[in-house]
Amino acid sequence: MMVRFFIMCCFAGMLLGLPAFAVGQQSADVTVHVVQRGESLYRIALQYGLTVDDLAQFNAIPDPTNIQVGQRLLIPLPGGQTASAVPETHVVQAGETLKGIADLYGLAVEVLAAANNITNIDAIFVGQVLTISSAPVASAAPTSVPPPPVEAVPLSGVNLVYTVQPGETLFRIATRYGLTVNDVARANNISDPTLIFSGQQIIIPGIEPPQLTAELPPNVTGIDLSPLILVEGQTGRLRLTTAVPLALSGTFLGRSLVSFTDTGVVHTIFIGIPVFTEPGVYPLDLSLTDAAGTVSTMQVNVQVLSGSYGSETITILADRTDLLDTNVEAAEQSLIEGVMNQLSPTRFFEGPMGLPAAASISSPFGRNRSYNGGPITRFHSGTDFAGAPGSPVLAAAPGVIVLADTLNVRGRATVIDHGWGIFTGYWHQTDQYVQVGDVVSVGQVIGTIGSSGRVTGPHLH
Repeated sequence: MMVRFFIMCCFAGMLLGLPAFAVGQQSADVTVHVVQRGESLYRIALQYGLTVDDLAQFNAIPDPTNIQVGQRLLIPLPGGQTASAVPETHVVQAGETLKGIADLYGLAVEVLAAANNITNIDAIFVGQVLTISSAPVASAAPTSVPPPPVEAVPLSGVNLVYTVQPGETLFRIATRYGLTVNDVARANNISDPTLIFSGQQIIIPGIEPPQLTAELPPNVTGIDLSPLILVEGQTGRLRLTTAVPLALSGTFLGRSLVSFTDTGVVHTIFIGIPVFTEPGVYPLDLSLTDAAGTVSTMQVNVQVLSGSYGSETITILADRTDLLDTNVEAAEQSLIEGVMNQLSPTRFFEGPMGLPAAASISSPFGRNRSYNGGPITRFHSGTDFAGAPGSPVLAAAPGVIVLADTLNVRGRATVIDHGWGIFTGYWHQTDQYVQVGDVVSVGQVIGTIGSSGRVTGPHLH
């Protein structure tokens, strides 16, 4: 049975920063930093223990919010010290091993494991923050004094780049990662914290992008998981590149993963995390088969966080309470799943989805629900837009209409297949302007907002 989850991934590839590096020593007290994609002056200053004002003044930068990729900044080093090539922390990427990370920084894997209280070197997970700079290098002289215990790194704040989800505020994002709104706003040059938008990519300050030290199977040239940390009820994207065309499949949380490709060498898997998945670290298993039938495998440990969706009480119109019958719900759910289980290998979408209505959100995805004062036994499987009756319903992305019908719970319902296993459903409409088989474009009016089905009043679900 298909598990319901909210598609909240950005289909355009995430912009991943590259490690900052010193390219040369200008004097005993100065080094050079080359600005990388996604970096801000705040983040660079934080890396070198400086203030934004110090760095701006030292480089004669009139506007600290305006720096360019590739720009070279002079970095004053206090006390005549030289720039260290070893960062304080390393964020584990998909495909990396503890041994590969240890080799990158010239450490013995046992030393790195001990510095991070790791008892099983195969149990590191994507997004985990490893302490690097405090670990003694492999060639260090032995000492009789045991190293001080390393404080466990909190699981919050391990995302490198976060994509803003519909309905989120900067306060909520900052709180999730143990930061203040000012911390996140300054790191991203956000002058007005109230003006963020769905799909916007935000740097979580304090985490440096690492080099990739993945030990990949033959013919695999790269692997990327976005975001690094998955969230209950949301969707992640795994992208794997290969030197030659391969067949890719996988499993996660006991479910099969389907791979899609445009070119045969760039493979994309969307990973939906069902609501009610317990927070924890889970293995993601991948299997690759080449033209000769040779199979190679790899496993990536992935962390899942709680969605923390909250709860709400809903009062259904008196003449529609019969639609709370679980048998009615199950029959309709089976119909929707049958439609959405037909996966198209053709990708119709090109980038992030648009909004389906010009209206504010009245009820976000994922909230646990009580209906008419009853127990909290259901959850909200979509997002409600409080549009006026008769206002347009818009296709969120290009695709093909695979359902246009009147259902019991969902009322007048439309489902669009966007390809690659991505569908959108539009429930409770008054009018429908499309039929099964129609090809629609992004922003096309496909119906109007109404109050058909199980509702409290007019809205688009």
